[in-house]
Amino acid sequence: MRVEIITVGSELLLGEILNTNSQYLSEELNRLGYSVLYQTTVGDNKTRLAQALQLALQRADLVITSGGLGPTQGDLTKFVGAQVMRTPLYFDEGVYKAIEQWLQRRYTSPVITENQKRQAMIPQGATVFSNEAGTAPGTALQKKGKTLVHLPGPPRELQWMFRQRLKPYLLRQFGSQGYIASQYIKVYDLGESLIEERLSDLERQQQNPTLAIYARPGFVEVRITAKAASEEAANTMLQPLQKEVERRLARRIVTYNKETVAHVLGRLLKAGHWHISAAESCTGGLIGSLLTDIPGASDYFLGTIGTYTDEMKQQLVHVPASLLASCTAISAPVAAAMAVGSRQLYGADIALSTTGLAGPGGGTETRPIGLVYTGVSGPWGTVTHKNIYMGDRREIKLRAAVRAIYYGVQYILKHSA
Repeated sequence: MRVEIITVGSELLLGEILNTNSQYLSEELNRLGYSVLYQTTVGDNKTRLAQALQLALQRADLVITSGGLGPTQGDLTKFVGAQVMRTPLYFDEGVYKAIEQWLQRRYTSPVITENQKRQAMIPQGATVFSNEAGTAPGTALQKKGKTLVHLPGPPRELQWMFRQRLKPYLLRQFGSQGYIASQYIKVYDLGESLIEERLSDLERQQQNPTLAIYARPGFVEVRITAKAASEEAANTMLQPLQKEVERRLARRIVTYNKETVAHVLGRLLKAGHWHISAAESCTGGLIGSLLTDIPGASDYFLGTIGTYTDEMKQQLVHVPASLLASCTAISAPVAAAMAVGSRQLYGADIALSTTGLAGPGGGTETRPIGLVYTGVSGPWGTVTHKNIYMGDRREIKLRAAVRAIYYGVQYILKHSA
């Protein structure tokens, strides 16, 4: 089944919010074997929305929209969809009553406005998806071999409605279209071009399963994907290609799928009964943020200290003033001293540090923007690493924080194996 996803809202085009709905729907639909071939984003404009829907219904069997189902005049999706499908709308008393009840359950003195009735306008002959996560109902309308689905825009509502309403509807109407399984292999210390060189013949030969390589902040991701009649069959198809990729990349692979390098570091620390801390300059607390994204991080993470200025480096982690004067703050000796100082401050077994230049200004020929020194201190001594990261300020900080955690993993593996 060919699918197109249309996300509606000028705020998406203005970059005010991140379009997570397309990502979520694509991931979930592909699991069902539905082929998402197109994604379109269109603003709150009646003419352009109609054009987008007409094109989508020409080239896809199933069109799913998100957004534009609210009570205001700017919420156009359902009305334009009915126009394109040449289907009249009617006022559904049951839907309106459900909206009233939802508001009454959640507000002490709800104001139920006249324009709430817009949300109760339903295309004739459509299946209505009640919304227990919000007020706007969803709908699905089939006509002349095409299916047009409208889902609400807020991600929490859309995800609830997909799981509870749309997914069962699709399985009843069309059944499973097979299963698409993907395996994501993450490499942290080998560049995209080198990985591509090692895997290029596999890319050229691909049919089913397929292979693709993506550069991510701090790592490179190799995705292998297979489509089969069932989940078990798809995963079985993946195994030979996965083993070949692993063989060619040898020990470079660190994590798989949704697991991050922080998960790996956490497991190693817990296994060794070790505690870790950090001292961060250019990363501004991101190492601590990434580590505490993992549930249970309090078992091994003691804290991170922000030492952004030279004065704080001296006062908090006792970097000698003479070292800062002779080497400058952005140097390997200072990164080493920061890691040692953090370890002493927190009483940690292992400590990480970062000091560098995230930009956008201040770079020179000898000290370019993106230059970051990372320190790792622990029971096996103190080591430093030098990197020059590409990207804007935010990306440089993220790359540096991810790589610092990776260096912590490598430090433990090297000495505890």
